[in-house]
Amino acid sequence: MNSQNQIHLTKGLSTSRNVIAAISSIIPGLGHIYKGQFRIGAGLLIISPTILWVALILGFATAGIGLLVPLFFLIAIGWHAYLIEDMRRHPAGIF
Repeated sequence: MNSQNQIHLTKGLSTSRNVIAAISSIIPGLGHIYKGQFRIGAGLLIISPTILWVALILGFATAGIGLLVPLFFLIAIGWHAYLIEDMRRHPAGIF
């Protein structure tokens, strides 16, 4: 019975960590850093302002349709942060 509780607790914490990483990706790269993917997170933190700037310029050039690019970019980054493997090694009780 104790092992089943441990599995349920670990699964619940894993899900909550995935959700925290996805929400943290409002700032692109922060969710990846939270899950221990430092290279990907740093790369996203560096390149995201450029991508968002180009998307805003594209928005003016396409009568606003290009403004969907940042939205899709942020959704894709959040989804990737949710699905990527958690590389941090931490005890079960720490978020």
